[in-house]
Amino acid sequence: MEIEIDINSPSPVYQQLVDQIITGILSGALTSGDALPAIRQLAKDLRLNPNTVAKAYKQLETQRVIQTARRAGTFIRQGARGNCITSIHHAAQEQLGELIEDFKERGLDNKDISSLLRSHIKQLTA
Repeated sequence: MEIEIDINSPSPVYQQLVDQIITGILSGALTSGDALPAIRQLAKDLRLNPNTVAKAYKQLETQRVIQTARRAGTFIRQGARGNCITSIHHAAQEQLGELIEDFKERGLDNKDISSLLRSHIKQLTA
């Protein structure tokens, strides 16, 4: 799997790394036990600061997507796909909660918000 960084993206570089590794896992390009490059090697390959790669790896470890064995390297963790899906669900719930609170601050009530959501979901499935 090849990782590409878009320096013009509004998304931080470390988040682009996280997102691409998660996408690789969800697509099946990366599976449990697959090795990832060492932090210094990936930083060199992508011309990034090693701290940026370390931050991405730390986030992935926190999400239980990868595991690092000091001398053995960094690997995709057993059950990583399920952990990716769980993380995405949590992030979606958080973002949806923030959006709903914003709608309420703008004067919409629960009934209006529910109606908007149902209508939007209906359009997506049409």
